[in-house]
Amino acid sequence: MTSRRVLLSVSLISIISIAVNILAPSPAYAVSISVTPTSGTAGSEISIIGEGYIGKMATIYWDDKKLVQNVPVSKAGQINYTFEAPSASKGEHTIKVTDDSNWADIIASATFVITPGVSTDPPWGKIGIPILLSGSGFVAGETKIKPTLDGRALSKLPVTADKTGTWHLVFDVPNLPKGEYILAASGEITQQSEIPETLFTIGPFCKAKPLSGPVGTKVTITGIGFRPGEDGVTITWDGPILDMNFVAEPNGNLTCTIIVPPSIKGPHVIGIYGSSFTPRGIIPDIGFEVIPSVELIPAEGNKGTTVKINGTGFNSGESVTVTYDQTDTGITAVTDSKGSFMSTFQVPVSPGREHTITATGTKGASAQAVFSTTRGIPEAPQLLSPGTGAKLQSFNSVIDIILNTFQQIGAQGEKTSSTNLTTMTWSSAGDPSELTYSLQISRSNDFPAPVFHKENISTNSYLLSRASLPDAGTYYWRVKAIDSIGGEGPWSNVSKFETVTTSPLVIALAVTILILVIAIIAFTVMAIISRNRY
Repeated sequence: MTSRRVLLSVSLISIISIAVNILAPSPAYAVSISVTPTSGTAGSEISIIGEGYIGKMATIYWDDKKLVQNVPVSKAGQINYTFEAPSASKGEHTIKVTDDSNWADIIASATFVITPGVSTDPPWGKIGIPILLSGSGFVAGETKIKPTLDGRALSKLPVTADKTGTWHLVFDVPNLPKGEYILAASGEITQQSEIPETLFTIGPFCKAKPLSGPVGTKVTITGIGFRPGEDGVTITWDGPILDMNFVAEPNGNLTCTIIVPPSIKGPHVIGIYGSSFTPRGIIPDIGFEVIPSVELIPAEGNKGTTVKINGTGFNSGESVTVTYDQTDTGITAVTDSKGSFMSTFQVPVSPGREHTITATGTKGASAQAVFSTTRGIPEAPQLLSPGTGAKLQSFNSVIDIILNTFQQIGAQGEKTSSTNLTTMTWSSAGDPSELTYSLQISRSNDFPAPVFHKENISTNSYLLSRASLPDAGTYYWRVKAIDSIGGEGPWSNVSKFETVTTSPLVIALAVTILILVIAIIAFTVMAIISRNRY
């Protein structure tokens, strides 16, 4: 009886536990996904990133249809996976991702927009060879689809898309010049402007990038239609061989690089041919435009640096002049038969950091290059005298007043600045022969309107005359250095000084002495006159 009761209790507990698990709400998880890009044609690569998953493997659905299974989930609950967009009709489609945890809310979705496009297999062909042309991303069942090659119809009858917006067509490569052509299509609903530009190449064919530049330009040549692994591919420049022994890839494609040789300004011809499988004349020539250029060696320095200037891509036998910041350097050179020249010049004194060197030919060719000065800006000077708080008297003594009076008389009433107030001095780092200085004196320490400004001071001192300052009072002064190439350093610290008038006692004494001197001179003159008279 007791055993039955125990079994009954255990059964009841199990039933209650199961009921609780069934009735209890499942835990909530923050699950999300993002796709990149959010639109593209069928076959486009889509990268999907998911967060918040709790299982070990995830499944990707496209419009509720299972697309990819067994996508790994990291321990942090993240998914990172890339897949191709399947064939689907134009418009929005839903991508959903769930995992194997069996929780109903472990699912997230995002939207991807399918756009129309066309493609060929292979992407190039020779004249008369059949090519498979496919379209995708059209409207399901769309009719009246007309594919074209550079506007030429590729089918006499319209094409109809299937339920996934996909259609196919086989056409023979038309008898057109070798080169690249634009594939396009339009339908009853889909417009040609919705389809991204798609190229189809009639080969064998090569192209180059860039198609213009100076001598020395690296030009990358890409080609299709060679025999698989074809060797002995040769590149010519205006006829003669420039480079050779390039080898095509196993699929018949070719990629190689050449350097533009010394050549005159204007159009030139790049030729490409292979072995007996792709002989000379099969692949169309490529045009390249050579433009003039100049190279500076070195391209940076300072005043006095000797610079070699190499010019290329000018006209043959052209007379060339060189200017430095529009100033004639005196250089005149004549180009050789390939439009090249070489000369040298010395960097002159000039302000600024970058300077334009221009080579101009008499037959219309010209080119420029930039020369950079490398010297750092001068340091701020340190002010020495007069120091902060110095007081300068207009006249320091009786003798100053008397001498100044006679100087004024000698100047016939004109104002003279020959009497000096003080010598202003400062120190600074750098080669003194490479520096000049600018001095400012102002009534205010922010120098809104300096009462005195002197430039091109060649030494670390300046003799300031009394006439330079209008009145007695408080003044502030500062100095900055300028190097020989025009580089200006920062202003120095600001120092203050005062100018004061001479005391009344000194002035009275000076006047008395002047009167006595004048009286003595007058008395002496009168005595000489009287003596001569008698």
